Amino acid sequence: MPLVLGLTLALFGGLALLIYIGFLAARYFFVPRYPDEIHFTTTSDGWRIAVTRYRPVGTPVDADPLLLVHGIASNGRNLDLTDDLSMARAFAARGYDVWLAELRGRGLSARPRLFSGLHYDWCFDEYAERDLPAAAATVIQATGRPSLHLVGFSIGALACYAWLSAPHRTVDVKSFVSIGGPSTFKRLSRSLSARLIRSFRFLRHRWLMRVVAPISGYWHPSPLQLIHNPENMDGAIQRRAMVNNIANFARNELLQYSDWIKHDVFRSIDHRRDFRAELPRITTPTLFMAGPRDVLAPPDAVKDAFESIGASDKRFVICSRAQGYRVNYGHFDLVIGKEAPNEIFPVILGWIDSHAQTERALVNVQLSVAKESSGEKLPS
Repeated sequence: MPLVLGLTLALFGGLALLIYIGFLAARYFFVPRYPDEIHFTTTSDGWRIAVTRYRPVGTPVDADPLLLVHGIASNGRNLDLTDDLSMARAFAARGYDVWLAELRGRGLSARPRLFSGLHYDWCFDEYAERDLPAAAATVIQATGRPSLHLVGFSIGALACYAWLSAPHRTVDVKSFVSIGGPSTFKRLSRSLSARLIRSFRFLRHRWLMRVVAPISGYWHPSPLQLIHNPENMDGAIQRRAMVNNIANFARNELLQYSDWIKHDVFRSIDHRRDFRAELPRITTPTLFMAGPRDVLAPPDAVKDAFESIGASDKRFVICSRAQGYRVNYGHFDLVIGKEAPNEIFPVILGWIDSHAQTERALVNVQLSVAKESSGEKLPS
């Protein structure tokens, strides 16, 4: 009996030591990031949401601000990981006023902590109906601009779908980019079990990812290839992402995702809204981007959203070698892959540039018409 007790204590002691060593080693992969400004806003149900700002570098372009929304199980570092892999900084370097929303429970936004009174009990609906409206209103108020451009990745793209199709939306959106944003989950059910997702709703995996980060990235087991193409994300990027990006799921969030996968639906948790049926309400000019190696959002699932929205100005891009890209993109490597800054970011900027120029041209025409009607002499 003493031998069994000793072995048990040794086992738990060794496990605790390994966890401690893992946490210490993970500090090596921590990457500090400093946005130019941090704004906080409060949602309609009392959650504090962070919206970080990246001011234009050099001469600002005369355009509305950009609002970026991060992906699934991530925080804002998803779009601002390092200097080389930062969508936010890349767009600011082109002269845009860039804002990055962190949804509840992520990053600098309010998170459940001991004695905080907050719990992991929210669902996807809060992202679309509470967090995004609050973040967008903050951007409009801070910049004084009448509208904004929107970029959503992964679950951030889906939240944008639900927000853009909401009948009572008050913020005008000039253009939208959906990166890896599906509207159907039929194929996903072949790779992910709805029952398995539901059973993980009490797991807080953020600490586990940090512990195993130092030894990850040296091999690429099949489960990891569900979320990125290892050809486009080396071990160093993966380790930094696991330490800096990961955020915990909420219980009801996973219950809702399991419902989507099991029944191939895209709806609110209480079935009050059918987000897929509302997609035709979206008339905002929209660019859709998908990766052929993306299991979470395969091209046909993203194309379903492309075909469903009501916008006449829309474009669908598959980021593959067949289309001239250097790699076949997966999911997370669409935004933090090695080739993303050279291939993905310019396509997004091109879309936003074209609609910002259209916007400026329309304003100039309106000013000219107003001057002519008032009898003011136009400059030659």
